[in-house]
Amino acid sequence: MRQYLKICKTLWLALALVVVSSCDDFLDVNTSPNNLPASDVQYILPGAELGIGFVMGNTIQLVNSLWVQHMAGTGTQSDPYDRYNITPADLDNEWDVMYATLLDDLQQVKVQGREEGNFIHAGMAGVLQAYVWAVTSDIWGDVPFSQALNFDQSATPAYDPQQNIYAGIFTILNDAIADLGKTNVISAGEGDLIYGGNAAKWTRAANSIKLKLYLQSRKKNPAEATTGINDLIASGQLITSNADNLNVPFFASSGAQNPLYQYNHLTRPNDMVASTRFLDSLQALNDPRLPAILTQVGGTYVGYDNGLHTLQNFTNPNRSRWGLYIVGKGQNAANGTINVAVPGDQAPFRLITAYMVHFWLAEAALTLGTTGDPAALYRQALQANFDDISSFLGATYTPANFAADAQTYIAAREAAFNAQPTTEGKLNVLIRDKWVSSAGNAYEAYNDYRRTGYPRLELPQNALAGVNRIPSRWPYVQGEIQSNRDNVPIPNDEPYPAALLIPVWWME
Repeated sequence: MRQYLKICKTLWLALALVVVSSCDDFLDVNTSPNNLPASDVQYILPGAELGIGFVMGNTIQLVNSLWVQHMAGTGTQSDPYDRYNITPADLDNEWDVMYATLLDDLQQVKVQGREEGNFIHAGMAGVLQAYVWAVTSDIWGDVPFSQALNFDQSATPAYDPQQNIYAGIFTILNDAIADLGKTNVISAGEGDLIYGGNAAKWTRAANSIKLKLYLQSRKKNPAEATTGINDLIASGQLITSNADNLNVPFFASSGAQNPLYQYNHLTRPNDMVASTRFLDSLQALNDPRLPAILTQVGGTYVGYDNGLHTLQNFTNPNRSRWGLYIVGKGQNAANGTINVAVPGDQAPFRLITAYMVHFWLAEAALTLGTTGDPAALYRQALQANFDDISSFLGATYTPANFAADAQTYIAAREAAFNAQPTTEGKLNVLIRDKWVSSAGNAYEAYNDYRRTGYPRLELPQNALAGVNRIPSRWPYVQGEIQSNRDNVPIPNDEPYPAALLIPVWWME
C-alpha cells in the first residue's frame, strides 16, 4: 500500500501543478489521444480520485462560491468573476482537465478493469465518471459526450443535448453498479482512497448520484423523477449516514493540501472575503454553523459586499475566510487565517454526503410527493450536517455548546418550515439551509439556485454590462470555440456575455 500511495501522490501532485494555474493551457482535448503510458488500474484510480477533489475545489468552487454569494472577490481574478466578467479564455484549463485527464483516465480504468477481471475497480471508475459528467454538463449545458473520448476517431466531437447526457449518465451508473457486484482479481482496496474498496458504499454513492440527477431534472420529467426517486428510496441503497459520504481526502504535504486551504489561507489569502449577504444570513438566524464555516477576526466577523471591490478596494488582510470545517483543523490566527499543520487534519472535499441526500429527499417529497415527510427529512438533513461538522472537528475544535445550539436551531428552522402556508415558502426555508450546508461545495448551491431561485440573491454591485441576473451557465471555452467552432452550440447564436443567461436544459 505504501507503494500505491507514493504513486498516487506523485500522479496527483503532477495534476495539481496543472490545475492550480488557471491561466495556462496544458492540453488540447481535441488533439490529445490517450497519452498516458499503460499502467495498472490501482495506480490510475487514486490519481483520478484526488484529481476530482482538486478540480472541484479549485476554479469550480471559487467561481460558484462568488456567484451564490458565499464569498466576495477582492483579487485580480476573483473580483471580475464576482461581477460575472468571466470569459471563454478563462476556463480552458478546467475543460481540459475534465476531458483529457479525469474522464479519460476513468475510462481507461473502466475498460482495462473489465478486460483484466478487476470489475470493482471498473465500477468505482464508472461512479466517478458519472459524477464528472454531471458536473461538466451542469456547468456548461450541452457538451461533447457520445464522441468525447474517441480522440482518434473524432477530433471535433459533436455536442450532445443535456437531456441525452443525463440519460447516458444513468446508463454509466447502472453499468457501474453491475460491475461493483462482480469479482476482482486484485484486492478491491488497492488504490481506492475514498472507500478502501468497499463495493457496498460505492453502490450507495452511485444511487445517490441518480437521486441527484432525478431531483435536478424534476421540472422537466416530474413523473420519471417521482418513480425513480421512490424506487431509490425503496431500495434502501442511498447515502444516509455520514460514514458513507463520498469524500475526497487530501494530504498535509505542500501542494497536496485541500485546495481551498491552499488558495484562501496560503497562496492568495487576500483574494476573497466572506460575502456580507452570507454572513448576515448566518448571523440573523443565529446559525451555530457560523464559527465552523467562517473564521473570526479578533472575535468578530469581517465580510464585504459582492462586486464592491472594483470601486472601493478591500485591502485589509484581516478578514473572515473559509473556516475549519471547510479547509481543515488548526488554529485561527488574529487576521482570520488558519494553519492546518497536523497530518490528517486537512478537510476532504465533500462530493456527495448524507445531508445532501436528505435535503434532496426533502425537496422531492415537498415538490413531487415522493415517499417521506418533508419536514422530517429536512430535520434529518440538518442533523446530518451538524453531526458531520462535530465529527470532523472533534472535541478540540467543535464550537462551545454546539450540540445544544444545534438542537435549538433545528427546532426553530423546522417550525419556520411548517409555518409556511405554501410549497414555495417551505422550499425557500429548505434551500436556505442547504445553501449554508453547501458552503464547501458551491457547485451544489449553484445548481439549487438555478433550479429553485432560492435563496433570494441580488446582483453584485458593478455587475458586467449585459448580465442583468445571476448567470445560468458558464461560457464555453476559447479552445473549443477556436478548434471545434462548428459544433459549439451557443457562440453561433448568442455572443458572450448574453450566452451566460441562456438556461441549461433542466432550468427551462
